[in-house]
Amino acid sequence: MNVVHLSPHYPPQFGLFTKRLAEHGVKVFGISDRWDHELSPDLRQALTAHYKVDSLSNYNQVIAAVEHFMETCGHIDRVESHLESWLEIEAILRERFGIQGKQPADLDFCRRKSQMKAVYKKAMVPTARGAIVESFEQCKAFIGGVYPAFIKPDIGVGAGDTYTIHNESDLHKFFEVRSKYEYFIEEFIQGVIESFDGLTDSSGNIVFCTGHRFSDDIHNVVKKKTNLYYYSLRDLPPDLEAAGRAVVAAIDIREKFFHLEFFRLPSGDLRGLEVNLRPPGGLTTHMFNYACDVDVYDWWASIVAGEPSKRNYSRSFHCAFVSRKYDRAYTFDEDEVAARCGKRLMLRQSMPAIEWPVMGDTGFLVRSPHLHEVMEMIATIVGEV
Repeated sequence: MNVVHLSPHYPPQFGLFTKRLAEHGVKVFGISDRWDHELSPDLRQALTAHYKVDSLSNYNQVIAAVEHFMETCGHIDRVESHLESWLEIEAILRERFGIQGKQPADLDFCRRKSQMKAVYKKAMVPTARGAIVESFEQCKAFIGGVYPAFIKPDIGVGAGDTYTIHNESDLHKFFEVRSKYEYFIEEFIQGVIESFDGLTDSSGNIVFCTGHRFSDDIHNVVKKKTNLYYYSLRDLPPDLEAAGRAVVAAIDIREKFFHLEFFRLPSGDLRGLEVNLRPPGGLTTHMFNYACDVDVYDWWASIVAGEPSKRNYSRSFHCAFVSRKYDRAYTFDEDEVAARCGKRLMLRQSMPAIEWPVMGDTGFLVRSPHLHEVMEMIATIVGEV
């Protein structure tokens, strides 16, 4: 089997997908914007071949890379990146070279915020009201005097170019600075973000799933420059799991990770937020492993390699990601944090610079069977003088 892995080097832990594929006898062909010597030794060893492009956004160069691999090594069976940024080029490559998996026409639901609403509707999961932005008067009518409202690019990743509209003046300012692409306006919902995350097999069956609860949404984290933390749930709320499974079934996800976001309202009700055909960001795939004592990198690789997909696991721990930003004066330095957390501190590492606004400069992974212990460790890590 031949698999193309786009951006196998980033984020660094995703190199484990390539390594595990190679361990299952799969030939992996990497395409990245790095020279060979810039890749880690383990990744270089796991790759059958590597092709450097100027940018993965240069579709012509990426297509040329796949053509090169096919001319020298034969047909490509899969193409993957596990990253939101490259879902479109993945689909383009599949269509152009007759590779199985999601095609360009299949991706509107996970690229466009407006189409995500349709997916949740198909799964009979309620969402916030929303509409494509057309004009000032149309937005004013949509808001109906009930502020705030939220405007974001219809196609976009992360917290960039987003606007909280508190009054007509804010709305006027948005139309003065808006870019030419489409935006989406939503009613503003106050609540806690919960996610339903997991992995499916080649038939679309969920073979692994878990859930997470977040301290805040990334838009607020970036705007307020706060530290983000989130933790896994040992027991999934029944309504979260039911809604998540309904969405997965509605979009027929195969051999892929998924990350579905919901708002938990003060009333306790759920509202669908976003649909993502990828693992959650940051170090969350490591969190899967630490929470359940498994290796999801290997599980995915074995599914792609055609091996039996039945897996046994239990959510034995709550695992939390906790960020620190360098512009804070913390009560405890990192060595003191390590001493206080002891063996419950599973990982401490610097985060990639591109992720600093959301994930912080340093990320900590801690775990415990007891949620109160996890919350105590979170307080230890983010507590400020």
